[in-house]
Amino acid sequence: MSNFTVVKKGQEIQFESAFSDLKIAKYYLQEHLSGNTFACDLVNKKKLSDKQIAWIHYLATENLQESLSKEKIEGEFLFLVEKMYSAVKGKVRNLKLRLPGVTLSTVSRGHNVGCVYIFENDIYAGKITDRGILQAKVSEDTRNILLDANDNLLQLAKIYGHETGNCSVCGRTLSDPLSVQMGIGPICAERFS
Repeated sequence: MSNFTVVKKGQEIQFESAFSDLKIAKYYLQEHLSGNTFACDLVNKKKLSDKQIAWIHYLATENLQESLSKEKIEGEFLFLVEKMYSAVKGKVRNLKLRLPGVTLSTVSRGHNVGCVYIFENDIYAGKITDRGILQAKVSEDTRNILLDANDNLLQLAKIYGHETGNCSVCGRTLSDPLSVQMGIGPICAERFS
């Protein structure tokens, strides 16, 4: 690895490149920063000055480090968020899932798309971010339900159906004998398979 220096907004920045040579750094930029015109201009130049080579290494290294730090920031409820959004199928843009004492809802509009809203007894309590991080002050019972839902979402949905007689997904009364026995309607259960 090599050390480089760039001047960014009048400030000198010294760094160690994450890339062993220029060719690899250029390839990384082409793959990951194709929308950045400054990076594209640098990559497409035939002859590069030492300053331009340093900038290629800087941009590639900075982007790689940001990507790695984002990947590490995964909350304990990421699997639950992924399951909720994988169950959103067909024309349904939003999924509301009723569990014992808690309702979870995917978000189809606004800046919280990808998050899951949490309602305790039909009152908004907070959200789980698209990275699975809980941003809510919820009761210990709700937290335990969310932890259980991470592994047993369909089972909790069925428990709700058995306790209330309603499907936890669509809210309809379970009337078919098989649906009553399962605790969820067959079409709604299919969403989680």
